[in-house]
Amino acid sequence: MKINLTVENGPCNTELRGWCLAIAIYWLLSMTSSVILAPNALNFVGFAIIVVANICLLIGTLREKFVLLLVWLIFAAIEVISFPFAVLGVIFHFGGYREATGTDSVFLSLVIYIITFLLILFSARIVYSFYLQLKNNETSKQTPRAMNVV
Repeated sequence: MKINLTVENGPCNTELRGWCLAIAIYWLLSMTSSVILAPNALNFVGFAIIVVANICLLIGTLREKFVLLLVWLIFAAIEVISFPFAVLGVIFHFGGYREATGTDSVFLSLVIYIITFLLILFSARIVYSFYLQLKNNETSKQTPRAMNVV
C-alpha cells in the first residue's frame, strides 16, 4: 500500500484552501478550550506556539503566501517529534503530559495524544499539498515563458 504525501484536492474533492482555513480555526479553538478547561504550564506554552503557527496559516492561506504556510509545517514537525515524549511522559508520569490532557487516566491520556497525532498528520498532509500548490503557482508566475519570435 502506497500513501502519497500530497493530494490534489481535499476530502470530497473540495479545494485545499478551505481545508487549510478550517485546520487553522480548529486548532485555535481546540487549544483555547484546552487552556480554559485544564490550565497548566504545558498548555500555555503550547497555546503560544499554536496561536503563532495558526495565525500564520490563516494569513498565508488568505493572502496565498506559501512562506507563512511553512511556519505551520514547522509547528507540525515539532508536534510529530514531541509525540514519543508525550507518550513516555504519560506512561511514566513525568513532564505534566498526563495533566495537560485534563485527566489522570493513563489510557484516556494516550488516546487523546494518539488522536491528536493522527489529526496533525492529516492536517500536515493537506497543508503541505496546499504549500506545494502555492509554491508552484508562484514559481510559474515568475519564470517567463518562452515564445517564438517571428
